[in-house]
Amino acid sequence: MFYENKRELFLLFCEKNPIQFPLHLHQYLELVRIERGCVEMQIGSKKYLLQQGDLAFIFPNIPHDYHTLSGTSDTELHILNCYPTYLPLHTTVLMNNYPKNPVLRAEEIHPDILYAEKRLYEIHQDDYDQILISSLLSLMLSRIFPKLILSDIKEAPQGDLSNEIITYIGKHFREEISLSTIAKHFGIGKCTLSRIFSNVLKVNFSTYINSLRIDYADHLLMTTDLGMMEISIECGYHNQQTFYRLFKTYHRCTPKEYRKEHRLRPVLALPPYTEVYEPQYGQESFTK
Repeated sequence: MFYENKRELFLLFCEKNPIQFPLHLHQYLELVRIERGCVEMQIGSKKYLLQQGDLAFIFPNIPHDYHTLSGTSDTELHILNCYPTYLPLHTTVLMNNYPKNPVLRAEEIHPDILYAEKRLYEIHQDDYDQILISSLLSLMLSRIFPKLILSDIKEAPQGDLSNEIITYIGKHFREEISLSTIAKHFGIGKCTLSRIFSNVLKVNFSTYINSLRIDYADHLLMTTDLGMMEISIECGYHNQQTFYRLFKTYHRCTPKEYRKEHRLRPVLALPPYTEVYEPQYGQESFTK
């Protein structure tokens, strides 16, 4: 398994070649709809066979892979990648839960999902309107979520050690954590933990932590009116200069410049990992 990191906040593409992609995970939401063909996917610890019209819904930090079973002339996959930054109303649910049923069959797909996907392709190619993209993505999720059986991420089936470590860091990256504290938590040596990042996830520890924190800073800059010092501390940086330096390394602009260019909507008073509302979907009884 390895860790995949893309800097694009939103990416949508049509894959017409058979792909064989090994087990990996990432911080963003991924939707895969089978327009034509047949794909076997492992999502979490289970395998699923997806055929024409089916949709796979992969939450952040859930391991998954692809194995296309159809040929070149019979394959068309619509793949959408999106950081939770674009989904302020759904961020809490995405970061704190996982779906027990991450695949929706063709007959379960609401027409609004197909409409929003079509419009996103048009916008993605012609007019990159962030607010409209966010709205269309929210429409898709509003139609998908009532069909999912959501459980707390803490209750997710335990996979290998690397997956457990990633899940733990996803919960604590805003705190003062280090190789030492994480190694102690899991009862392993620092060298072992370092090798997991380098050899298994193909990224070093500091790069991974900083990536999580800067992604969270992006979210706060786009959706709140918090000051720069507040954002720095909220993301786990108690030295504002360190925050500015790392932010410019990732984005080639200052946090203020980023906010000016990327603000999505009127600001929120609460940071996105605080419950803004109590979702009515995601309970097993709701879906029965």
